Amino acid sequence: MVHTLPLVSTKPLIRRQIGHWLQAATRLAAYEQLASPGAWAGVDQGLGLKIRAFLTQSITNLLLSGKQLQVQLDQATTEAALLEIRKQVIRFRSQYVKCETTVHLYTDAINSRTTPQVAALLRACDALCAQSMQEVLSKVGNQPVPSVLTYIDKGLGASIMKAGLRLWDSSTSPVAVIKITRHNLLRPTSAIHETGHQLAHILDWNEELARALRTGLQAKSGLAADEYAGWASEIAADAFAFVHTGYAAVAALHDVMAGEVWSVVQYHLGDPHPISYLRVLLATEMCRQCFGLGPWDELERAWVDFYQIKNSGSHAALIIQACLSVLPQAVEIILRQRFRAFGGRALTEIVNPLRVRPDELAKLEYVAGPALFTNHAWIWKECLRLLALSGLKIATADDPAPEYQRQEEWMQRLGWSVNLN
Repeated sequence: MVHTLPLVSTKPLIRRQIGHWLQAATRLAAYEQLASPGAWAGVDQGLGLKIRAFLTQSITNLLLSGKQLQVQLDQATTEAALLEIRKQVIRFRSQYVKCETTVHLYTDAINSRTTPQVAALLRACDALCAQSMQEVLSKVGNQPVPSVLTYIDKGLGASIMKAGLRLWDSSTSPVAVIKITRHNLLRPTSAIHETGHQLAHILDWNEELARALRTGLQAKSGLAADEYAGWASEIAADAFAFVHTGYAAVAALHDVMAGEVWSVVQYHLGDPHPISYLRVLLATEMCRQCFGLGPWDELERAWVDFYQIKNSGSHAALIIQACLSVLPQAVEIILRQRFRAFGGRALTEIVNPLRVRPDELAKLEYVAGPALFTNHAWIWKECLRLLALSGLKIATADDPAPEYQRQEEWMQRLGWSVNLN
């Protein structure tokens, strides 16, 4: 037998639930307490204001929903009205959880700026990411560059929550939030890969590149054409990192991909990432087509020698062989085919990779001299090529420790000078 609580008993129960979630939302409004004052101070002032305004609006909307529920409860006089309000309380509870998740995305990211030194390094990463997009967007429709908030976290790979994407609470992210892995903080070429995702999203390059790969490779291998097309979004981001930072991006990608043999040759149906074995070879082919001979050739030989395809009859092996047969053509399409996304130009016509060819980087270092790593004007103007140069030296030096030290020093200078620009 079902017992129905009288109106007088149900109302206090609902009022208590609404009060609990409203009280939690009110505490959430003190989001500044979720990251330390030092961490907030480590964020560029303009970026911090944008994040604060966004979070305040999201929480204000949440509080308004709760207060409207309280008014509806006060006015409810029937069991049917109370039943509807109870359903709305459940939705309000869900709304709170989603808003809380959104708030913590930003405050947790900000709180990774644990010291002034770490904050300066992350401000440098913010600037590197923004400049990589500025170079393209200023030439294609003169579009605004999204703000970037980078943060440190554990793990092997970087990631991005793109600006303009819908968040858990149905708000739209005002900034790109990019994870920098701790092991690559002093070699953050992967952050440029992530801004490549943001740029491809803004310009709608992914789908256009996928069509170009499918069409351009179909005659030689339908299997390879379909696979490359399915990997277009990650290939686009890898290419974006390459044209900006050259071999530095390739060496860093290699070090992240170089895991157990089974994982390097493994194929995952529907995964937007190329098979790791192929992904590194795509990167070395980009070097070969743009730079000619170089240290990437030795890296490629060592890669192929160590990660041998043993089970030649497996599905993964068949895909690898098919994709290898058209790999140079795929790279040609990626780098040199003209796309509507770039205003009828190729990626390499927008960002010239020859500027990060090893001999050009050596010329830059010779012309600028020691000031390249210490002078504010040089560092701000050439920070992306500095990243390419430092990454190249780290990848090729017998003892990379001094290069890591020098990279940390110029990144610190870049981070401390952000507000001057």
